[in-house]
Amino acid sequence: MHRTFTALIVVALVMMVVFVPVLHDFLAITDPVQANVLVVEGWVRESAAMQEAAEEFKRGRYDVVVTVGVLSPGQERESIQEDSAELAAEQLRKLGVDDYVIEVLAVPNVNGHRTYTSALAVKHWLAHSNVHPKGVNVFTLGTHARKSLILFKRALGEGISVGVIAGTETAYDPERWWFSVTGIYTVLRKTVGYFYAKWWPLSDDLLLPTS
Repeated sequence: MHRTFTALIVVALVMMVVFVPVLHDFLAITDPVQANVLVVEGWVRESAAMQEAAEEFKRGRYDVVVTVGVLSPGQERESIQEDSAELAAEQLRKLGVDDYVIEVLAVPNVNGHRTYTSALAVKHWLAHSNVHPKGVNVFTLGTHARKSLILFKRALGEGISVGVIAGTETAYDPERWWFSVTGIYTVLRKTVGYFYAKWWPLSDDLLLPTS
């Protein structure tokens, strides 16, 4: 029994040494595609990474930047100035992105599956817009990138090429995330989110916005 317990500890330590240094980079993936649509997740609006989102739009050959976010419980569409999609759009305007290339998608509140619901909102909008997507890049923050990439690919389908760009995380040091309570919490939470995005069954019919 003692030897078995010791062996388990050794295995756990080896796994920590091997996986801890690379886990953050695995989750915070940046893998863009050639795209004419840039999607910015609205919840990123309070991050300094919004500067990077604006620079990405100006640098890339995009036709439109779509800000998408879920409304808070009880919010009505008339209060759009308070929702994350509009606030993210306002940030982009302040950073020099022209208003006429910004599309704001405020998604009805849901209990869970928010990223997937946002992805379905983008899919719904693309199907009814005059934009012909050559590809879609999703701009998000840090370790959320792997989850966003998987869920947007699931929502948009194989017919649209999807890439992702991870904005720089400033709440902790990504190179030493295991020394920060915020870093540990964020990475562990996003690791669970990755497994959810990869294997959790999701229904387009239940989550597709009706607006």
